[in-house]
Amino acid sequence: MLSKMFKPFQRRKKEFVSEGDQETVQLSPDDIAFIVVAFKAIIQVEKDLHYAEDPVEIATTVMEAVCKVYDAEYCGILSVDEETAMWQPEIWFDVKKGPMKDTLIHQYELNEDYSNWVDCLRRQQPIIIRDAETIRSSNPTEYARYRRLEVRSVMGVPFGQHPLGFMVVKNLNRYFDHPELLQIACFVAMMMLRQKRRQETRQRIQAAEGTGDNRQLIRLNILGPHSLELNGDRIDEATLKHRNRRGWQVLVYLALHTYPQEQNKMFQELWPDEDLENARVNTRKAISRLHGDLAFYDDVKVIDMRNGMLKFTDDVYIETDAAEMEKLFKESKRTGGNESKIEFLKKAYSLYRGRVFESGDDGNDIWLHLPTAHYSQMYIDITNDLLEMLYTEGEYHEALIYGSASLELEPGNARAYYWTILAAEKAGNETMIRSCCKAGREHLQDEEYEEVRRELIETGFKCNQYLK
Repeated sequence: MLSKMFKPFQRRKKEFVSEGDQETVQLSPDDIAFIVVAFKAIIQVEKDLHYAEDPVEIATTVMEAVCKVYDAEYCGILSVDEETAMWQPEIWFDVKKGPMKDTLIHQYELNEDYSNWVDCLRRQQPIIIRDAETIRSSNPTEYARYRRLEVRSVMGVPFGQHPLGFMVVKNLNRYFDHPELLQIACFVAMMMLRQKRRQETRQRIQAAEGTGDNRQLIRLNILGPHSLELNGDRIDEATLKHRNRRGWQVLVYLALHTYPQEQNKMFQELWPDEDLENARVNTRKAISRLHGDLAFYDDVKVIDMRNGMLKFTDDVYIETDAAEMEKLFKESKRTGGNESKIEFLKKAYSLYRGRVFESGDDGNDIWLHLPTAHYSQMYIDITNDLLEMLYTEGEYHEALIYGSASLELEPGNARAYYWTILAAEKAGNETMIRSCCKAGREHLQDEEYEEVRRELIETGFKCNQYLK
């Protein structure tokens, strides 16, 4: 661990002094001070956490130590979803407020607002900004975000690929040239994040209705890029040893129908041009290959193909992001308070990353048409409810973020253009107004766009020049 801290100094050495077969590295006073402070911090953290088991406690204690070393105000993990281009805080520590308290960082932040960070993330290099004022002219959008987040200085070290993001320290006052401790802390925090997610998976198993303690929970993500979660690991098709589209098709089909399926009927619906016997043999091979690949993570068998039926085995409990999104949306309809309603809507919104089995659909899968239309419309309804509530509550920046991101996924949602443009006007963001109006003209039917335009004018919208 300490060798990782010392290694970068060897690249900055001033001279080598040979003493037989040994070489002595000459360090600057700042290098030495950092090493001493960092080493003491590591020793103290180990002492404080020697018997700790809670992953959030461990991660936030490490972050508190990082804040002390860098004389900073905040340290946290931000993950990024590449598909939706949004940041999300995972675990954090604020010197004034404590661990996991309210933060200025919104639940979601847009990638495009932080171009320097996106560039460093792609190159997997640390980002260090000593004074936010230095980018005021060169990158006014990112500077505006720093102002809102009360960032004067910031350092971030990237991690990837699953998850992908940064560990950041905000408003540090010293050791700007030494991201090494933050990199070590990031390694620890990422292990704790993974452990936290595993605990949450186990909690979902215990909370799931009708499941026993001996059933293995499998989380199947079918909205957008498909994947499954097993024992805290996120597994997509490319992760497995064999590329197995048929196996994933069976998984998604069974998850959407929730009850056992007669084999011949299912084969005709999924592979209408294939002989039934060939379909049966090929499906049996696909399921066997899927079980073999998943055995690396857990030896539980997922699909039962006996007695002319196809179903999930009695050893597993399947939950999907689609079913959870629908459940949360229904909860938002039942709850009374605006704050609770917004939280339910945000959670439901976050689960939609694209259309059902998007990357597995070759365009000829008729069996996907109905569920795709159902969940796409549900996401549109969720988005519209959320944007209206955020706008009504005066949360214009959040409405902008959620609205613009939703239009990337469902660009035909006329109401999302309406609320996003109104929020952009309130936020004084003419660039977003211009962008939304242009996109609206491209993606909406003429009568839809004209209706949005008419309603905006009726509200007293002042930037009419962009509506033409």
